[in-house]
Amino acid sequence: MTETSQKQIDANRENGKLGGVRTEEGKAVSKYNALKHGILKEVVSDYERDFYEDIIERLEDQFQPVGVLEKMLVDRIGVYYLKLYRVAKAENEYMRSTLDPRVEIDTLGSMGLGIVVQKEGYKPVVGQEAVEKLSGTYLRYETTIENRLYKALHELQRVQAVRNGENVPPPAAIDVQFDKQE
Repeated sequence: MTETSQKQIDANRENGKLGGVRTEEGKAVSKYNALKHGILKEVVSDYERDFYEDIIERLEDQFQPVGVLEKMLVDRIGVYYLKLYRVAKAENEYMRSTLDPRVEIDTLGSMGLGIVVQKEGYKPVVGQEAVEKLSGTYLRYETTIENRLYKALHELQRVQAVRNGENVPPPAAIDVQFDKQE
């Protein structure tokens, strides 16, 4: 972070005495000034908000982003981290419910009128149908999200190295074309 000069501090103090934005156009723009985490914040559910904001705060402390691009990359890293957490949590729910299922005994035969629960088992926090639906795609989701996370991380590191004056070549772009064999 750059240190604020005394001249800037004095200018800010004088501007503060003017009372802020007065026009409707200015108010329409300034109402978004307090938005900390941009558009990617919309993928965060209410029950994940504190977890996500903690991750973003820790990532910002670690990477000290400067400018819009670096901030956007830090936000992306935070979202990918959250998505990996979701996948791991869903996988855990699936495994726990599979390894400790509810056991029922039908005491009145095929009529199903005398169902007795012999063992309650683990009841997933995430619904069984949702867990089962996700179970077939864990590895695919996890691999895709990890690839995106590492891509954003590497790009952030590259951008920060360039900003710090390091001579870093841009990423290589390779076009691959497969000709149909007959």
